[in-house]
Amino acid sequence: MGKKAEDIFGEFERTIDEFFNELLIDRWRSARGDRFEQTEVIDHPDHYEVRVITEAVDPAKLEVESLGQRVVVRAPMGANRTIESSFRFSESVDSDSATAKWSNRMLTITVPKRKARRIHLKES
Repeated sequence: MGKKAEDIFGEFERTIDEFFNELLIDRWRSARGDRFEQTEVIDHPDHYEVRVITEAVDPAKLEVESLGQRVVVRAPMGANRTIESSFRFSESVDSDSATAKWSNRMLTITVPKRKARRIHLKES
């Protein structure tokens, strides 16, 4: 009926890793690089939409990453400069179903919200 100890500790470890990654590594990265200046996050009932204006960025070099409840957008701007913005969502997202498209200097990322799953009880 309950979760196995490995599952509980695995979830705890992932949560701690994500917390420290956001607290330390992301802040260190953002201190080194610039952020995209024009960004917008729209919270729809079933998904998030992230819009990023990508002035002077080669769309072929854009990188979009989704992990946990975050999306990171980065673009190299020469040998020693990177533009990077990170977006954290209040609800769990389905990273595997996320999509990104670029059009007219705008990157639009659609990240579906993870739906709650109802668990049916079995009689013992």
